[in-house]
This record gives sequence, C-alpha cells and structure tokens, in this order.
Amino acid sequence: MTPTSSLGEVRPEHDRDAGSDLVLVHYVRAFALPVVDLWERITEADKVPDWFGIMTGDPFGGTVAIHTDDDCRRETMTVRIDNCLSPHELDVTIDGGVLELRLSQVGVVTTLEVIRRHLHPSEVAEVGPRWQYYLDRLEASIARVPLPTWADYAELPAEYR
Repeated sequence: MTPTSSLGEVRPEHDRDAGSDLVLVHYVRAFALPVVDLWERITEADKVPDWFGIMTGDPFGGTVAIHTDDDCRRETMTVRIDNCLSPHELDVTIDGGVLELRLSQVGVVTTLEVIRRHLHPSEVAEVGPRWQYYLDRLEASIARVPLPTWADYAELPAEYR
C-alpha cells in the first residue's frame, strides 16, 4: 500500500550561496486543532512518543534526545533547539539536519509547515519519505487511528527523485 498523504515539495535553497545545489523539502499539513494543542503534540515530552519517539532531557537547556523505536528507525537522535517561539516557530537541528516548523491558526484550522533544509539532492529520496511517514504518524495519533507502518512507504523514494 502506498500512503495517500501529500508528498513534500522539493525546492532549491534560495538562501544559500549562489551556485549551491542544496535543496529543501517542504511539507504542509492542516489540523482541526487549536494551535496550542498541536504545539503541545510536537513539543511536550508526554505527547511526542505518540507519533515520534521518547523525548528525554531538558528542552529549556537547549538540547534533548529523541529515542525512536518504530519500524522505520531504532536510534537515539540529538536534537538541538535553535529557535523556539511558542506556539508558532520551532527550529531544531536533528543529528546535523536543519528542521523548521511553523504553525499558524485561521479559524478552527491550524496549519503546520515543516521544512527540512540543506539537503543534497541525493539525500532527498531517503529524507523525504521519512518525514512524510512521521507526519502521517502525527496525523494518525491525533485522529486516534492506527499508525502507518514503514513498509507502506517502500515505493516512496522514487517519488522524491
């Protein structure tokens, strides 16, 4: 089965040096939740395990660890918090990868934009499906439906090339 969620959009990194071939992957998801509720789901240690992994450490100290143990990854990732403006902006570096999250609410809908920056084009086929998978897991945890499995994403790397 192939996921039906929308692919991330691959874009050139316009803010990099001229001539750079680095790209970013941009995802947009909408949720029928208040912005504060969605913010809690992506930042609070008791809610992050529902879709991503177990978070340890003190986010106010600027670094946490996320221990993933799903069918995609079983590892511990160091997460450095580079910028946090609750409940609208979160910029982190995860094991050297730059990730920006932007949340905005209009009416009863909160939009989440996730931008994975500074990728070499050869990395997109690996990184693109992985973040799509985790965003799908976030959606499923909010909807209280079974989480997707990584096997469902086996065909996706070709879509990100």
